[in-house]
Amino acid sequence: GQPVRLAQDAQDDEPAPRASGTLLAHYAPKAKVRLMNAAALQTALDMLGGDVKPSDAGPVIATYARAVVRSRSSGVLSRRMPDDAASTARQLFAVLRDFDDQGVKLIWVEEPPEGAAWDGVRDRLQRASAAG
Repeated sequence: GQPVRLAQDAQDDEPAPRASGTLLAHYAPKAKVRLMNAAALQTALDMLGGDVKPSDAGPVIATYARAVVRSRSSGVLSRRMPDDAASTARQLFAVLRDFDDQGVKLIWVEEPPEGAAWDGVRDRLQRASAAG
């Protein structure tokens, strides 16, 4: 091939900004995110019993799961994750931001199912959980 020749007044390009999708943390909620399977999530809620009371800032723990999970605590805010990956991907960061806006300290998320359709959601959740 031919060597590339630069114009005399050409300057080096500044480094490109890092794309948010290439960062390990990506979107990082203020609350600590923990991924767990549905059974572990329900067990954790059962262990809490009714002991977690809302703080002045709002709920203390938020859950985001496809499975129906129940808590006796008024300090737990639960949201249902859609059954399909595309809907979950569309709403994921809005849900996490809403949890942050409500002042939760912990976000417990049901791990997405295996399969290529859920890979993007799983990656985003792993990045969110790595940040805390």
